[in-house]
Amino acid sequence: MFYGWWLVGVAFLVLMVSNGSIMYSYSVVAVPVGEAFQASRMTMMLGMTGMTLAGGLISPFLGGMIDRGSLRGMMFIGALGLASGYLLLSFTTASWQVPLVYAGLMVLGINLLGPLTTSTLLARWFTRRRGMALGVAAVGTSVGGFVFPPLVQWLIDTYEWRNALRILGVGTLLVTLPAVWMVANRPGDRGLHPDGDAPPSGPAFAPPPLSTAALLRERNFWLVAMAMGLLFGVYSAVLANLVPFALGVGSPAERAAFLVSAIALAGIVGKLGFGTIADRLDLRVALGASMMLVMVGVACYLLGDTYTLLLAGSVSLGLAAGGMLPVWGSLLAVLFGAANYGRVMGLMNPVIMPLTLVGPPLAGLIYDTSGSYAGAFVGFIGALLIGLALLPLIRLPAAGDHSA
Repeated sequence: MFYGWWLVGVAFLVLMVSNGSIMYSYSVVAVPVGEAFQASRMTMMLGMTGMTLAGGLISPFLGGMIDRGSLRGMMFIGALGLASGYLLLSFTTASWQVPLVYAGLMVLGINLLGPLTTSTLLARWFTRRRGMALGVAAVGTSVGGFVFPPLVQWLIDTYEWRNALRILGVGTLLVTLPAVWMVANRPGDRGLHPDGDAPPSGPAFAPPPLSTAALLRERNFWLVAMAMGLLFGVYSAVLANLVPFALGVGSPAERAAFLVSAIALAGIVGKLGFGTIADRLDLRVALGASMMLVMVGVACYLLGDTYTLLLAGSVSLGLAAGGMLPVWGSLLAVLFGAANYGRVMGLMNPVIMPLTLVGPPLAGLIYDTSGSYAGAFVGFIGALLIGLALLPLIRLPAAGDHSA
């Protein structure tokens, strides 16, 4: 079997561990930590905010290091950051220390064991089947969302939160280090070629390494960054406000929570489906399909007077979410090439981050002032229409060109 598929398994595993233990389990960890320090809900949410802001600041530098250095070495740093973060968190003595741990250490885990490294790795190892590889690996995030929250809760219930976090820190290190050791930076390191193909018979087009200044002058860079920022911003805003919205329209708590689970379940199908589509269709069309699915989901919430319609909205939103990472990853590789991949993704994060940060509180503010989420949902559909209008302006390489 082509060694690249083993690396898809590595990417799946590290995405599962990093996203599952950090992103999906944050609220599980925040409850006992907040109770121990008698902190307000807002205070305990600062850990996620600090990590997001720190990630936006350092990701351009991490992306450049990934393109120039060893992917395996960067992923080792991520594994150590994740483990050290949970170990240090278990020794905190005040609530103000929690955001510092997340901004200083967890940020390494979520970035260097996340899409920044895994997508770069797979973009180097695959060309023809890049979308499928990225889609299969991205399923790891959904699996992590199912596995880790109940696992972390069980550890806390069984061993109390400080010991539970120490076990979690050591456990993540034991799981990720052997996987990271398997990483080979490029197919050439093992005498192979992307997709396991034979050497090309003639010269193949590959975008050359570009300076940061040159990348920032690229029209495609800003178009993709703005389109993805609008898409991620709307998705994160809807997801963060979904349970309060569902409760407000009369859904019982367990049914409201299941709307989130339905998004995760549909996301698995979406990642595999869009991964396949990304290898066969114009990537702008695939990204547009993801945006339209989000609009359909938001419209279902806006018009939803039955739980069935709300559930249909969650399924549509989950299918769309499944397409975001594989399509975005494939598009960056096609437009900028594997040689620039890590730096491009790192540079885009600070552009995308403000939109993802402002979306959730903006939706909450609209509800607070109007008593309804309707205005927010209409605004989200409008934002995605702007995103759709940007897609035809993206210039793809000429037919016959292939990034390597």
